Order: sequence, then C-alpha cells, then structure tokens
Amino acid sequence: RGDLVEAEALRAVDVSEVADAAVAEARRRAPDAEITLDAPPGPAVHGWEPGLRLLLDNLLGNALAHGRDADGRIRVAVGVHGAGDQVVITVDDRGPGVPPEARERVFERFQRGPDSAGSGLGLTLVAQQTALHRGSVTVTDGPGGTGARFEVRLPSGGGELPGRRDWLIGTAGTNRSQSFPKDRP
Repeated sequence: RGDLVEAEALRAVDVSEVADAAVAEARRRAPDAEITLDAPPGPAVHGWEPGLRLLLDNLLGNALAHGRDADGRIRVAVGVHGAGDQVVITVDDRGPGVPPEARERVFERFQRGPDSAGSGLGLTLVAQQTALHRGSVTVTDGPGGTGARFEVRLPSGGGELPGRRDWLIGTAGTNRSQSFPKDRP
C-alpha cells in the first residue's frame, strides 16, 4: 500500500499525535515494557498518516523485540521534535544494539537479527515510509553507547510525492528497478 499511495492521500500530520497513538498501542501489547514518550505537540509533516503510523509501529515493534537489557527489562524511549526544517523521530532501546557493519543491511528485505522471530520486513517498511516522506533513517548506538537509536528525519511542511514509484525497491538495497514515471495530470 505504501508504494501505491497517491498525492491526494497526503495532508498535514502532527507526528506527535501519531507517536502518542503508536506508543499507547505498544504499551497495551507489552505491559511489562517501560515505554516513554517525549513529543511536544506541533511537529508536522506533509505526509500519509497511515504510513507514518506504520513507520512508528515497526520501530516500536523492533525495539520491543530486540531491546531487552542485560536484566531482561525492556525500556524504550520515543522522541519527536522539530529541528529547523525537519521533524526528527527517535526510538531508543537498551538491547544489544546493531553492529556498525550491519547498520545499512537491517533496512533490506528479509534481513533478520540473530534470534529474531520476525519476517525481516519491519525495518524495510520503515525505510520505505521514510523514503515516501522524503526523509532519511539511520541506526546508531543508543544514548550513552547502550542499545540502539533509530533516527528518522522528515522534512516539515508541504511537499509532493517523488515522481517515481520504486520506494520499496530503492530502500531494499537491490539493483533491480521496477519504477515507472508517475502519471501527471
């Protein structure tokens, strides 16, 4: 669905509201996890709300699946902030982190971490939605060098969809392109 979204589906979206809903659902699904949210109202992007929710749900799902600390506790911190002409979303966990040599690969289709029960598509969908929203996504060490920090940077304000429909292909690290120019009225 993300690859097929039309420009008419995009609107001004308060990313803090989307994050609040995603965190509330994650807390419901994982009542033993400590999930904090630092998201003042207001940071908005011109985007597709279901896609932004998918992005946040997958980042939270990844943190819940892989973010256990040495004592077996799950602590996840979600942040949404405006930074100049961007909206920055961060999701931090206290797990083992992502080794530097794997940080680009984790966004490729079917890449799974050790002991992962997932399909290997969650972070690919994060990359897809980030690309759809003309942003960037990175993974680094978490604050203080513990765990992982996923950071999504999206341009705030208005904008248009890219003129190509190969977001998923392009974010999956393949050389094969199935893109075609978007029909313009």
